[in-house]
Amino acid sequence: MRSWFLPLLLLLLALVFGPGPALAQAPIASQTRVNDPPLLQYRYVPSFVPELPRKREMNGLYRNDLTALRDQILAENQRGHEMPCSSQILEEARWLMNYTGDKAGLERRLADLRESLKQGDQRFAFAQQAGEGGWGACFKAWYLRLHASVDPLKELIHAGKTPQYPFRLLEPVNTPEKLRAKMQELLVSDLGAGSNDNRKELNLAVTALAQLLFLPGMETVLPADLRRAELAATLRDFIDNHWQDPETGFWGAWYKVNGEIKRTNDLSITFHVISYRDDRPPRMRLLADTLFAIRTQRYPYGWRDQGTQNNHHAYDVVRLLRRAWPDMTEEQRRRSEAELAIMLSRSLGVSIDDNGRFSDDPYNSVAEAYYFGVSFLDEIGFFRKSRRFWTPLAVTDAESLRVALMANLNKLDPSNPMAAAAKRKLDAKD
Repeated sequence: MRSWFLPLLLLLLALVFGPGPALAQAPIASQTRVNDPPLLQYRYVPSFVPELPRKREMNGLYRNDLTALRDQILAENQRGHEMPCSSQILEEARWLMNYTGDKAGLERRLADLRESLKQGDQRFAFAQQAGEGGWGACFKAWYLRLHASVDPLKELIHAGKTPQYPFRLLEPVNTPEKLRAKMQELLVSDLGAGSNDNRKELNLAVTALAQLLFLPGMETVLPADLRRAELAATLRDFIDNHWQDPETGFWGAWYKVNGEIKRTNDLSITFHVISYRDDRPPRMRLLADTLFAIRTQRYPYGWRDQGTQNNHHAYDVVRLLRRAWPDMTEEQRRRSEAELAIMLSRSLGVSIDDNGRFSDDPYNSVAEAYYFGVSFLDEIGFFRKSRRFWTPLAVTDAESLRVALMANLNKLDPSNPMAAAAKRKLDAKD
C-alpha cells in the first residue's frame, strides 16, 4: 500500500466521526441551530442534454482512426518525443468530429496529422508566431489559437518577459460591441438548422478571454491600446446578468430546439467562467446544490467520465467547491468534505502508478496528464496546507510523491507550457 494512503484513511474516519475543531469553528452560512442534526436531502435538477445524431455519425466514421493516431502520439511521448504539432492537430480533428459535420475539413486534418507524425522535431509548435502574434502553430481555428496562447503568455509573465511579436489575436473581440456579439453568437446553437454545435468553441473562448481579461498581470503582455478594463466589465456583465441560469447557478451552452431556447448545466464551462475572477460570483450556494445534484451524470453535464478517474474533471469540481465554500451551508460543507475525500482517494489509487506516473488514458499528451493530475492535487491541498480549505487534517509523506512527480516532469520538454505550469505548482510552498 502506498504510504500516502494512510492519511486518507484517517481523513475518512474523521469525516465519519466529525469534522475536527478547525472546521467546527469555521463560520457557517447556515440557518441550522447548533444542536440540530445535519439535514440529508435529495435534489433533482432537470438538465437538458442535446440530442446530437450527427455527432454519433461522425464518431462512427472517424473515431477509430483518431484513437489509433492518438495512441501513436502517446507512444512517442512515452519514448521521450514531444509531439506538440500532432497533438494540436488531433485536438482540432476531435472538435471537427464531435461538434461539426465537416467531413471534408476533418479529412484534411487527418491527412495533416498523419503527415505531422513523420516530423521528429516539432518544437516550433511551442513558439510564438509572427503576424497574429499567437501560439498554436498547427491549429487552424481562431479560438484554438487564442486558447493555446494563454499559457505561454502566463509563462512570459512569470519570467518577467514580454512577447516577441505584438499579440493581435484579440482583434475579433477588441471592443465591447464585438466581444458581446461574439459571445452571443457562440452561446446559442440551432440544432434544427444543421449548424455546428458551438459548445467547445464557447468553452475555450471564454476560458481564454476570462484569463486574458480578469487575471492580474496580463495587461503587461497585451497591446497597450487594448481597452482591457472595459472588455473585462463587458464580459463579467454578460456572464452574470445574461448567461448564468438563475435556477441552477450554472453556465452552459444554449440550444435552440423547435424555436425554444434550452439551457445546459455544464461542469467545464462553469469552472472556466468563475475560476479566474477575484470577486464573488453570484448564486454560489445554488451552484453548490446543483453541483451535488449532477454528481452521477456523465461529463460535461456531471462528474462521471465513463467510469474512470479523470483528474481534469475532478480539478473542475474542487475549484467550484473552493469558490462556493464561503457561501455554503453546514450541510453543503459536510457533503463537500466527503466528496473531496473520495475523489482524492480515487485519484491516488487509480490515476498514479507506484513510480509517480499519471495515466494518460483520457488525454492527448503525457504533459496534459501531468498538468491536470498535479493541478487536482494542488487544488485539493495534498501538498500544501494553505490550499486545504476543506479539512484541517494533516497529510503525511506527500513529499515522496512530489519528488517522484517532479522527476517525471523533468523528463518532458521544458518548452511545453503545461509541463512548466505543473512544475511551478509542485514547486509552490506554503
